[in-house]
Amino acid sequence: MKRIGAAMLAMAVGAATAVLATGQPALAATSANSPLLSWAYLDSQSPTKKFVNPAVPPPVGTLVDSANKAHTYRSYFTYDLTQLKGAVVHNSYLYTNEETVTDCSAAATIEVWRTAAVKSGTTWNNPPAELEKLISADRGPDSIYCPGYLGIDMVSTLNAALTRHEKSITIEYRITAAQETDPRAGRTFQQPTLSSTSNYPPTVTDPRLEAPDRPCGTVTKPSPAAASTLFRATANDPDEADYPSILYAIWPVDHPDQRREFYSYNFPTDLSQYAHGELLAWQARASDYYDAGPWSKICYVVMDKTAPANPPGVFSKLYPEGGTPGGGSGLKGKFRFDADGDRDVVAFAWRDSMGDSGRVKARRPGGSAILEYTPKRDWFEELYVNSIDAAGNYGPEKTYRFWIADTAPSAEIELGGVGLPSTITLTAPKPETTAFGYQIKGGPESRVPAVDGKATGQLTFTEVGEVEVVVSSYAKNKLIGQDTLRIMVTDAPGVESAEFNFDSEPIAGKTGSFTFTPRNADVVSYEYVLDDTTQTVPAAADDTAVVPWTATAGWHTLIVRSVRADGSKSLETYYQFSVLDPVPSAYSPTLEHLTRIDGVGLPVEFYLNSQLPNVTGFVYRFDGGPETVVNSYGTSVTISVTPVHTGDNTLLVRALLADGTRSPEKSFTWQPFEAPVISTDPPNGGAAAQPMTLTFRSALPDTKEFRYSLDFGEYQIIAAGPDGTATVSFTPQWDGWFSARVTGIAQDGTTSPEREMTVPVRDTRVSVWSQYNEWSPRGGIGVPGEFALSTSWTPEVVEYRYRLNDGPELSAPRADNWNTLVTVVPDRNGLNTLTVQGRTSDGRLSPVTEYRFQVGTAPHVFSETYPRDTPGGGVGIEGRFEFSGGTAGIMSFEYTIGGTAGTVAADAQGRASITWTPTEATNLYLVVKGRKADGSTTDEAGYYISVNPS
Repeated sequence: MKRIGAAMLAMAVGAATAVLATGQPALAATSANSPLLSWAYLDSQSPTKKFVNPAVPPPVGTLVDSANKAHTYRSYFTYDLTQLKGAVVHNSYLYTNEETVTDCSAAATIEVWRTAAVKSGTTWNNPPAELEKLISADRGPDSIYCPGYLGIDMVSTLNAALTRHEKSITIEYRITAAQETDPRAGRTFQQPTLSSTSNYPPTVTDPRLEAPDRPCGTVTKPSPAAASTLFRATANDPDEADYPSILYAIWPVDHPDQRREFYSYNFPTDLSQYAHGELLAWQARASDYYDAGPWSKICYVVMDKTAPANPPGVFSKLYPEGGTPGGGSGLKGKFRFDADGDRDVVAFAWRDSMGDSGRVKARRPGGSAILEYTPKRDWFEELYVNSIDAAGNYGPEKTYRFWIADTAPSAEIELGGVGLPSTITLTAPKPETTAFGYQIKGGPESRVPAVDGKATGQLTFTEVGEVEVVVSSYAKNKLIGQDTLRIMVTDAPGVESAEFNFDSEPIAGKTGSFTFTPRNADVVSYEYVLDDTTQTVPAAADDTAVVPWTATAGWHTLIVRSVRADGSKSLETYYQFSVLDPVPSAYSPTLEHLTRIDGVGLPVEFYLNSQLPNVTGFVYRFDGGPETVVNSYGTSVTISVTPVHTGDNTLLVRALLADGTRSPEKSFTWQPFEAPVISTDPPNGGAAAQPMTLTFRSALPDTKEFRYSLDFGEYQIIAAGPDGTATVSFTPQWDGWFSARVTGIAQDGTTSPEREMTVPVRDTRVSVWSQYNEWSPRGGIGVPGEFALSTSWTPEVVEYRYRLNDGPELSAPRADNWNTLVTVVPDRNGLNTLTVQGRTSDGRLSPVTEYRFQVGTAPHVFSETYPRDTPGGGVGIEGRFEFSGGTAGIMSFEYTIGGTAGTVAADAQGRASITWTPTEATNLYLVVKGRKADGSTTDEAGYYISVNPS
């Protein structure tokens, strides 16, 4: 423990310094420490004094000095709250640490109070009034830390002080009265810190209505409101980063209980539920991320649902309505909108067919307004105009269609660049044009006379980027047309080549040149990059440069920029072109596999292609053999060659051209993979649980043995025969794939590369598919069912053997297509099992496939005259329909045919029949079900009948 006496207290220093905040408004919720205005302590031994801002740790409770005299202390701290005026405190903490404790084992209760201010007359005998106890903190032998920490939540305390409009708050630290004179409870503290996080709630001003603009309104003079009204207000928030939102509320004046709140988001609000003439009150409130501000004053509106009855009048002297061209493109005209005496009209809304729109106020209610409008095109234009009353109701729309005379000049600019003259060519659409004007927008205008409706001039651009050029037509000094051109100005040099461009098809080896021309002044050289090589060429006296070049095949990008005398460089020009390769290409996908699959005796596929025009075919020689000609119907063909030895194998290819000539020769040389070649028997891979053989054939002479591994098993050795081959047998156990790896070993011990080959293994089982399945019953006893049998074990399997339940075994030859269809007739309801095997030509059988399916109780329906799902019979031809099977115990059959229902009794074998004669060529269903002696019925059988026309 630490012990401190009065003398020591007088000399102690090191009190905690408060963090002072500036008086500027916070941005969003801001954390700061409230400034400590002053602190003081009172001493019972000096009852008529106070000690203000001493340089000692604040004392609390009773401390004994060196003269063994007991002093009882209370400490007071006054904090400035003016920076929080108008704010809401969201977090606040008053915290400190004990500096010394006389006896950590002694019980002590520390009290923190809000008190009245420390004044000039404050003494031990006249202490500040204790107004609110904030905390009682117990200390003693059970305390974990001594000296310890003491902190207090001050949110409600500070907000209450701000509500009382207090500019400061005074906090007292003391020991509870019962222990205050106990020397063991005495202690000193660091100066406390009062921290807070606060936010200034936003307020709203200027609540109003817009489109048209009108004030918020009073109860005696409410503003009119339409069924769709835009409410607006201005949010004011000292916390500039909070982006406040505005909430509006509206209610009928005589029904405040019907108040509703909404956000406008700059869109009109629907007020259609209120009646015409109804008086409404409304107000607004702003909120930021943390707090909602106060509601604004109450405003008033009265509902006006009556729009202006008539469309406005629209008039223009320069642009008359109708088909007579007026004015000119780019010429501003005045359009008068007239309310025609409707005093409700206060404004007009307009839009044109190009998407521009606006609103103009009437000079007075019911009066007119002037729109100054400049057409942007020479052709026709339409203005759509509505009258608007004070509530914002739109009247009927007036469509004003007028024609604009074609008077603006057309212009073309031959760009010189930056700092160099550019030539502008102007052409007049009207014969009365006597002069043209042109100017860089914002600059002085130059005028040139029109000669036969044309003129040229020069202008100089001073910077790169988009520049607007205004061109005008004049009849004498009268402006008759105007247009604005947008020009992209660049100082990137010009690049030209007669030989290498998009319009030509140069062939590699052709010689030509590129000419660089300047687009800025004082060019001394050009930097260019061609085929990734950077070079510099000096400029000639006229600031141009010529670069000779001999073409190489491929796609090329030439990048050029000019260099001025001061070392500055222009923008880059990208010039692209293509050069044809006269030599054909030969590409082999066979040789591109990551794991090599080629080898001696294995075909290699090549794609031959030529870029030359008029290709009719290709001629090739492989490995010194004779020429082979392949015709093509385009610029490419596919061929296959088979190497017969290791080492270099060469394919020589030329393209054949329509004029009988040949292209230069393409030579493609490769070395076949020298690993042994693997062949399988059967050739199309193995079959699960069936023996197969793999033959290894060496590509190298003098091979004595092969080292191999099958299906990732241990490596084994087998001797090579005199012909350089060896055969191993293998029985794969599962369908899918297995791996075969083999290396050839020569007599001298050298080894070939290893070949890895994945060998397909077919599934020997028979697959069965049918609409009959194990989950939903179908058909019934005696109802034939069709089943599709298939297998991957082909061509070995030549027939299928199948058995239904415990019936006889039947067979069907395997069809050449994928599925073989067999028909079986179930002999029992419920679960049935079809057992199937495939048989090979040498008598091997596949594993047994058991296909289970559920059989329902639907009866079997048969007609020879009207077969199921097949046109038969005819009008007037009687058909006999036989009912049987389904399930045991059927006493009768109920049926419906063509909408006619009937019942027929079953014989002892559960069979019955009916006859039916169609009266028209039609298609219909026969639906049949059996009924048993207990009254229960079977599943229904549907039978589609199609009657042949007579």
